[in-house]
Amino acid sequence: MFCEAYYIFSVGNVKPVWAEAYPECFKGNKGCSQTFLNALNYSQVSGLILGMVALGFTVDRIGRRWGSICTASVMFVGGILLTVAQGPSQHAVFLFLIVAQTVFGFGVGGEFPVAASSASERAEGSEKLKSRRGQTVVLVFAMQAWGNLLNVAVLLIFLAALGQSHPPYDNTALEITWRMSYGLGLIPISYMLYHRIFVLKESAVWQAERKAKAAQHGTNSKRDWRAMRYLVTHYWHRLLGTALGWFAWDFYYYGNKLFQSEFIGIIHPGTSLTGVLEYNFLNSSVALFGYYFAAFTIDKAWMGRRRMQVVGFGWLFALFLICGLAFNQLTASANNLKWFQALYYISSFWAQFGPNATTFLLAGELFPTETRGMAHGISAAVGKLGALSADIIMGKASDRSKFYLSAGAGALGVVVTLLFIPEIFSLDLQEGDRRWERINAGKSREYTGEAVNPKNLSWLGAVGL
Repeated sequence: MFCEAYYIFSVGNVKPVWAEAYPECFKGNKGCSQTFLNALNYSQVSGLILGMVALGFTVDRIGRRWGSICTASVMFVGGILLTVAQGPSQHAVFLFLIVAQTVFGFGVGGEFPVAASSASERAEGSEKLKSRRGQTVVLVFAMQAWGNLLNVAVLLIFLAALGQSHPPYDNTALEITWRMSYGLGLIPISYMLYHRIFVLKESAVWQAERKAKAAQHGTNSKRDWRAMRYLVTHYWHRLLGTALGWFAWDFYYYGNKLFQSEFIGIIHPGTSLTGVLEYNFLNSSVALFGYYFAAFTIDKAWMGRRRMQVVGFGWLFALFLICGLAFNQLTASANNLKWFQALYYISSFWAQFGPNATTFLLAGELFPTETRGMAHGISAAVGKLGALSADIIMGKASDRSKFYLSAGAGALGVVVTLLFIPEIFSLDLQEGDRRWERINAGKSREYTGEAVNPKNLSWLGAVGL
């Protein structure tokens, strides 16, 4: 998750550097149309979607350990390609970067179902962590915040060290800056790959489930396809909830991240290159607090996953709606801009203390072990369709409309969560597996345990019984 954020969110951080280092592409439109430059975002998101679906399906069959090794290997190759991107022209360099973004995105996409499934099962398999299952998963996910924060810090450090804090800028120094930021990211990826190959052990929960299935059904591949059918017929409401909730979240989140420099430009007009990065750093720091507040309250009975997601989406809706409605007034004077800035930075806290943590967690625990990776991968992939939609729609929207669109995503998230997401923070994941076995045996109506207790079902959950 650290490496994912360090590289994936770097596009929003590095764009201002690229804009100064490659003026022919970004400012002269010589060989680099806006559509071509937008492909930097499209390729990344496309790779994420492919990785989420492919690895999400595969990891339930080859295991969490081998899935982890596959994702780390692809990320390592993608990281190298991003660092060494070359070409005879500026257009060629960015074409290389588009391909590299796709490769790295594929690896990161697979990491989502692998990491969520592994963390949930590690907590479930430990008596010490079972009561802190949500916290365990969210703390894993919180490394995303550190990755984004360090990426901005590395860019700022290199710009300062190379004397690029203020214009005029030296193109060579700027190129060294962005390449070194990618190159340094290979250090944690290298360690991650080594650890997964030589140290990491397979998930005990996944192994137990596979052995039980083999003892009952042998190695019948038909069951794998039947599992997909049962996932849709019996868990459609949960899958719809996690997928649409993630869609709403990623529309908001990636819309803000991919256009972060534009948002900062709105609330801090006339800011220099380093100024934009400094405000990005501030925004990431505020977000970091949100991750940890989420981790240490998500297992509390008075909070839980469902309420946290509703509250987070609700605040995003309210804050961005205010920004949109009062846009002209907030941008009318320097004094009013301070209020605009406060609203924007506060939204970063509620974004993490809410849907960013919960969408990742819920997709990893609302489904049985046999389909956990697949369901998480599908949910995350639909989420990335939201990111792709944001990239296309926000790229054409006016500054004011960007805030209205973000508010709309918050409203959608509230509605989806209330309708489709159950609260299962106190439910043992193994109880969900026991219900799943009854479903596979064609005896779903015979199961009357806690997994179908109304308190553990969504408003529409009874439809799938």
